[in-house]
Amino acid sequence: MKTNKFKTVFGVALVVFAVAALLFWEAEGREMLLMDAVLVADADMKAGEPVAASGFHVVSAPAGTLVDGALGPGDAWELDGKAAAADIVKGAQLSRRYLRDKDAAPKPETSCFVIRNEWISMCTSALRRGDEALIVSADGTNVIGCFPVAYVKDGDGREVTDASSGMYGFTGAGTGNEHVNTSSPIHHVEIECELKEYRRILDFCAGKAYAPLMLVRKEAQ
Repeated sequence: MKTNKFKTVFGVALVVFAVAALLFWEAEGREMLLMDAVLVADADMKAGEPVAASGFHVVSAPAGTLVDGALGPGDAWELDGKAAAADIVKGAQLSRRYLRDKDAAPKPETSCFVIRNEWISMCTSALRRGDEALIVSADGTNVIGCFPVAYVKDGDGREVTDASSGMYGFTGAGTGNEHVNTSSPIHHVEIECELKEYRRILDFCAGKAYAPLMLVRKEAQ
Protein backbone atom coordinates (compact mmCIF):
# COMPACT_ATOMS: atom_id res chain seq x y z
CA MET A 1 0.00 0.00 0.00
CA LYS A 2 2.81 2.41 0.87
CA THR A 3 4.44 1.71 -2.50
CA ASN A 4 1.22 2.48 -4.39
CA LYS A 5 0.67 5.64 -2.36
CA PHE A 6 4.24 6.75 -3.10
CA LYS A 7 3.74 6.14 -6.83
CA THR A 8 0.52 8.13 -6.76
CA VAL A 9 2.13 11.08 -4.97
CA PHE A 10 5.15 10.94 -7.25
CA GLY A 11 2.95 10.87 -10.35
CA VAL A 12 0.91 13.84 -9.16
CA ALA A 13 4.10 15.74 -8.40
CA LEU A 14 5.40 15.08 -11.93
CA VAL A 15 2.15 16.34 -13.44
CA VAL A 16 2.25 19.49 -11.29
CA PHE A 17 5.89 20.06 -12.22
CA ALA A 18 5.16 19.60 -15.93
CA VAL A 19 2.25 22.04 -15.81
CA ALA A 20 4.32 24.58 -13.88
CA ALA A 21 7.18 24.25 -16.36
CA LEU A 22 4.79 24.76 -19.28
CA LEU A 23 3.26 27.85 -17.67
CA PHE A 24 6.71 29.29 -16.96
CA TRP A 25 7.81 28.65 -20.57
CA GLU A 26 4.77 30.41 -21.98
CA ALA A 27 4.95 33.32 -19.54
CA GLU A 28 8.69 33.93 -19.21
CA GLY A 29 10.90 31.19 -20.62
CA ARG A 30 10.21 31.68 -24.32
CA GLU A 31 11.02 35.38 -24.12
CA MET A 32 14.11 34.80 -21.97
CA LEU A 33 15.60 32.26 -24.40
CA LEU A 34 14.41 33.45 -27.83
CA MET A 35 13.89 37.20 -27.48
CA ASP A 36 16.18 40.16 -26.81
CA ALA A 37 15.22 43.54 -25.35
CA VAL A 38 15.97 46.48 -27.65
CA LEU A 39 15.32 50.24 -27.59
CA VAL A 40 12.98 51.62 -30.28
CA ALA A 41 12.11 55.24 -31.06
CA ASP A 42 8.91 56.76 -29.65
CA ALA A 43 8.70 59.32 -32.48
CA ASP A 44 10.48 60.44 -35.65
CA MET A 45 13.81 62.12 -34.96
CA LYS A 46 15.77 64.35 -37.32
CA ALA A 47 19.53 64.07 -37.86
CA GLY A 48 21.39 66.31 -35.41
CA GLU A 49 18.72 66.21 -32.69
CA PRO A 50 19.99 65.36 -29.18
CA VAL A 51 18.91 61.90 -28.08
CA ALA A 52 17.84 60.80 -24.60
CA ALA A 53 16.65 57.54 -23.09
CA SER A 54 13.24 59.14 -22.52
CA GLY A 55 12.71 59.21 -26.29
CA PHE A 56 12.82 55.42 -26.57
CA HIS A 57 10.98 52.45 -25.13
CA VAL A 58 11.90 48.79 -24.75
CA VAL A 59 10.42 46.00 -26.85
CA SER A 60 11.25 42.32 -27.15
CA ALA A 61 12.40 41.17 -30.59
CA PRO A 62 13.64 37.82 -31.96
CA ALA A 63 17.42 37.75 -31.68
CA GLY A 64 17.82 37.20 -35.42
CA THR A 65 15.99 40.44 -36.28
CA LEU A 66 18.18 42.86 -34.31
CA VAL A 67 20.00 45.46 -36.39
CA ASP A 68 23.78 45.70 -36.18
CA GLY A 69 24.81 47.62 -33.07
CA ALA A 70 21.32 47.46 -31.53
CA LEU A 71 21.09 49.04 -28.08
CA GLY A 72 19.21 47.44 -25.20
CA PRO A 73 17.89 48.96 -21.97
CA GLY A 74 21.23 48.36 -20.26
CA ASP A 75 22.98 50.48 -22.88
CA ALA A 76 20.93 53.66 -22.27
CA TRP A 77 23.98 55.33 -20.69
CA GLU A 78 25.56 55.42 -24.16
CA LEU A 79 23.04 58.09 -25.21
CA ASP A 80 24.60 60.72 -22.91
CA GLY A 81 26.09 63.52 -25.01
CA LYS A 82 24.89 61.99 -28.27
CA ALA A 83 22.86 63.27 -31.21
CA ALA A 84 21.15 61.46 -34.07
CA ALA A 85 23.64 60.84 -36.89
CA ALA A 86 20.77 60.31 -39.36
CA ASP A 87 17.00 60.51 -39.38
CA ILE A 88 15.46 57.92 -37.03
CA VAL A 89 11.89 56.88 -37.80
CA LYS A 90 9.28 56.05 -35.17
CA GLY A 91 9.44 52.39 -34.18
CA ALA A 92 12.97 51.85 -35.53
CA GLN A 93 15.47 49.93 -33.43
CA LEU A 94 18.21 52.15 -32.04
CA SER A 95 21.70 51.32 -33.25
CA ARG A 96 25.07 52.74 -32.25
CA ARG A 97 25.49 53.59 -35.92
CA TYR A 98 22.63 56.12 -35.59
CA LEU A 99 24.50 58.13 -32.92
CA ARG A 100 27.25 60.72 -33.00
CA ASP A 101 28.77 63.12 -30.49
CA LYS A 102 26.74 66.34 -30.25
CA ASP A 103 29.77 68.41 -31.20
CA ALA A 104 30.89 66.15 -34.06
CA ALA A 105 30.52 67.35 -37.62
CA PRO A 106 27.41 65.96 -39.34
CA LYS A 107 27.85 63.31 -41.99
CA PRO A 108 27.43 64.24 -45.67
CA GLU A 109 23.81 64.51 -46.79
CA THR A 110 22.40 61.16 -47.83
CA SER A 111 19.15 59.91 -49.33
CA CYS A 112 17.41 56.59 -49.89
CA PHE A 113 18.15 55.04 -53.28
CA VAL A 114 16.75 51.86 -54.80
CA ILE A 115 18.87 48.86 -55.74
CA ARG A 116 16.58 47.57 -58.47
CA ASN A 117 15.42 43.98 -58.69
CA GLU A 118 16.94 43.53 -62.15
CA TRP A 119 20.36 44.50 -60.80
CA ILE A 120 20.39 41.85 -58.05
CA SER A 121 22.05 38.54 -58.84
CA MET A 122 22.06 37.37 -55.19
CA CYS A 123 20.97 38.89 -51.89
CA THR A 124 21.61 37.61 -48.37
CA SER A 125 18.27 36.25 -47.15
CA ALA A 126 18.59 37.82 -43.68
CA LEU A 127 19.17 41.38 -44.95
CA ARG A 128 16.83 43.80 -43.17
CA ARG A 129 16.37 47.52 -42.47
CA GLY A 130 19.18 48.83 -40.24
CA ASP A 131 21.76 46.33 -41.50
CA GLU A 132 24.85 47.19 -43.53
CA ALA A 133 24.84 45.85 -47.09
CA LEU A 134 28.17 45.12 -48.74
CA ILE A 135 27.56 45.51 -52.48
CA VAL A 136 29.94 43.66 -54.77
CA SER A 137 29.92 42.60 -58.40
CA ALA A 138 28.23 39.29 -59.21
CA ASP A 139 31.61 37.67 -59.87
CA GLY A 140 32.97 38.95 -56.55
CA THR A 141 35.87 40.87 -58.08
CA ASN A 142 34.61 44.45 -57.70
CA VAL A 143 33.63 45.96 -54.34
CA ILE A 144 31.11 48.77 -54.94
CA GLY A 145 30.79 49.80 -51.29
CA CYS A 146 29.13 49.20 -47.93
CA PHE A 147 25.86 51.05 -47.24
CA PRO A 148 23.19 51.26 -44.51
CA VAL A 149 19.95 49.53 -45.52
CA ALA A 150 16.93 51.84 -45.34
CA TYR A 151 14.29 49.31 -46.47
CA VAL A 152 13.96 45.77 -47.80
CA LYS A 153 10.85 45.43 -49.98
CA ASP A 154 8.81 42.68 -51.62
CA GLY A 155 7.31 42.85 -55.11
CA ASP A 156 4.31 44.84 -53.85
CA GLY A 157 6.44 47.50 -52.20
CA ARG A 158 5.84 46.21 -48.68
CA GLU A 159 8.66 46.01 -46.16
CA VAL A 160 10.09 42.53 -45.53
CA THR A 161 10.62 42.08 -41.79
CA ASP A 162 10.55 38.34 -41.01
CA ALA A 163 14.18 37.26 -40.69
CA SER A 164 13.29 33.57 -40.32
CA SER A 165 11.60 33.06 -43.68
CA GLY A 166 14.66 32.04 -45.67
CA MET A 167 14.18 34.46 -48.56
CA TYR A 168 16.59 33.96 -51.43
CA GLY A 169 14.41 34.34 -54.52
CA PHE A 170 13.19 37.39 -56.37
CA THR A 171 9.74 37.97 -57.82
CA GLY A 172 8.30 40.10 -60.55
CA ALA A 173 7.08 43.58 -59.74
CA GLY A 174 3.68 43.78 -58.09
CA THR A 175 0.96 46.41 -58.34
CA GLY A 176 0.15 47.01 -54.68
CA ASN A 177 1.63 49.85 -52.66
CA GLU A 178 0.82 49.01 -49.03
CA HIS A 179 3.77 49.51 -46.70
CA VAL A 180 3.04 46.74 -44.20
CA ASN A 181 5.03 43.95 -42.59
CA THR A 182 5.35 40.86 -44.71
CA SER A 183 7.28 37.62 -45.03
CA SER A 184 7.32 37.67 -48.84
CA PRO A 185 10.51 37.11 -50.87
CA ILE A 186 12.92 40.03 -51.22
CA HIS A 187 12.34 41.99 -54.43
CA HIS A 188 14.47 45.12 -54.05
CA VAL A 189 16.45 47.05 -51.45
CA GLU A 190 16.77 50.75 -50.60
CA ILE A 191 20.12 51.97 -49.31
CA GLU A 192 21.26 55.22 -47.70
CA CYS A 193 24.08 56.95 -49.56
CA GLU A 194 25.22 60.18 -51.18
CA LEU A 195 24.10 60.93 -54.72
CA LYS A 196 27.64 60.57 -56.06
CA GLU A 197 27.84 57.04 -54.59
CA TYR A 198 24.52 56.08 -56.17
CA ARG A 199 25.69 57.44 -59.53
CA ARG A 200 28.68 55.11 -59.25
CA ILE A 201 26.27 52.16 -58.81
CA LEU A 202 24.17 53.39 -61.76
CA ASP A 203 27.26 53.60 -63.95
CA PHE A 204 28.34 50.10 -62.95
CA CYS A 205 24.91 48.59 -63.71
CA ALA A 206 24.18 50.56 -66.88
CA GLY A 207 23.93 48.57 -70.10
CA LYS A 208 24.52 45.16 -68.53
CA ALA A 209 22.30 42.37 -69.87
CA TYR A 210 22.56 40.41 -66.60
CA ALA A 211 22.06 41.08 -62.87
CA PRO A 212 25.47 42.53 -61.93
CA LEU A 213 25.26 42.86 -58.12
CA MET A 214 25.47 40.76 -54.98
CA LEU A 215 24.19 42.17 -51.67
CA VAL A 216 25.84 40.66 -48.61
CA ARG A 217 24.85 41.40 -45.01
CA LYS A 218 27.88 42.81 -43.23
CA GLU A 219 28.25 41.27 -39.79
CA ALA A 220 28.80 43.49 -36.76
CA GLN A 221 32.40 43.62 -35.57
